[in-house]
Amino acid sequence: MLKVIQLVKKKPEVSFEDFEKQLFDVYAKNAKKLPGVKSFVINLIRGGYEIEEKPVDCVAEFSFANEEAFTKAIETPEAKALLEELDRVAEKSEFIYSEEKVVKKPRAAAKPKPKKKAKKAKKRTNFSYPARLLQ
Repeated sequence: MLKVIQLVKKKPEVSFEDFEKQLFDVYAKNAKKLPGVKSFVINLIRGGYEIEEKPVDCVAEFSFANEEAFTKAIETPEAKALLEELDRVAEKSEFIYSEEKVVKKPRAAAKPKPKKKAKKAKKRTNFSYPARLLQ
């Protein structure tokens, strides 16, 4: 599996709200339709630790089977139109490849155990044998 990370820097004259709207209303709808894309995630950058200016405003993550699948997808007319549309709000857009190594997976919440049904007690009858049968 190939993870392709797209680093996007918005144009200074575009508000963050307009940038976000363009990403979700247009870009995301069309990006998830690219041929061969297995998953697509958008990470909007809201801030950072001890930085004065954000280096990027969005990190998009695409997953493809391999580099060839990505190359085929990015060369389609749909991808070219998608990137042209992104250029309306972005001053820079770069793709990088990464190999993901999961160090710690999130733990799934424990499922509650189903309650066991109470067994019905067998009915016991107060039956007494005639004395002559017990002898």
